[in-house]
Amino acid sequence: MADTVLARRRSSFERIGRWAGGVALVGSIAFIGERLWRLDWSTLQPHASWGLAGAMVGAPLLFAVADRALARAWTAVVDPEHTQPPRNMARIYARGVLMKYLPGSIFQYVSRQVEGAKTGIEHKLLAKSVIVEVGLHLVSSMSVAAACLTFERAPVVAIVAAAIVVGASLAARRPLLTALAFQILAFGAFALAAALIGAAVLPAGASLAHFAALFLLAWLAGFVVPVAPGGIGIREAALLALAGAGLPAAGLMAATLALRASSIAGDLGYGLITLGRRRN
Repeated sequence: MADTVLARRRSSFERIGRWAGGVALVGSIAFIGERLWRLDWSTLQPHASWGLAGAMVGAPLLFAVADRALARAWTAVVDPEHTQPPRNMARIYARGVLMKYLPGSIFQYVSRQVEGAKTGIEHKLLAKSVIVEVGLHLVSSMSVAAACLTFERAPVVAIVAAAIVVGASLAARRPLLTALAFQILAFGAFALAAALIGAAVLPAGASLAHFAALFLLAWLAGFVVPVAPGGIGIREAALLALAGAGLPAAGLMAATLALRASSIAGDLGYGLITLGRRRN
């Protein structure tokens, strides 16, 4: 009886979450549409430059590097004893990276659960790894965002602090700390991608570190809202809302669209290349 009541409550919470996520997604799309409607499209033309072209090459590479670091972080949690070949674990994670673009935003975890179980990893351990990974996403993204804001005023302090945290976590050789270190590196790559795109399209006086921090907060918004595949719509709306007061509309829209295109290209590149490699 108690199990039935618990299952009903869980189902109710899931329905509420889906509805809330759906409302947030619709609202985000409407917000983006309103910004696009008000935008003078001729103001985007000056941002089409060789600098942006170069950034559109570098940023996807940084997103792919981030995916690789996140894969290492997940592997550290789900396979701390290194019982599975690293390449096979990378393939499981890469398939999940591609699956996250399906509607619902949960298929990346379903994919890992199924594929991981096929290799002999316990379902319980795989489920636990998702909870740990989500928690580390929250901690790592906020930590790197804080480091970006610190970098604005004290770059040396921010770099040294980040290096100490990552180095000490890796040196400890504990699964959770190893995962934390790789996640910090991943979100650091996200921040660098945002700064690279920002350098190509934002005004000369804009703080790239501040923009990178806002992008990480927008990424987090897209991550925590269910339904939106890959955070599409939610992330863009959050970035436009957070940075809209201090940046020109055209430059901000160009940066927002370029970051989405770069993240998709990076995810696809990482996923397809990793899956294309032969198994061990």
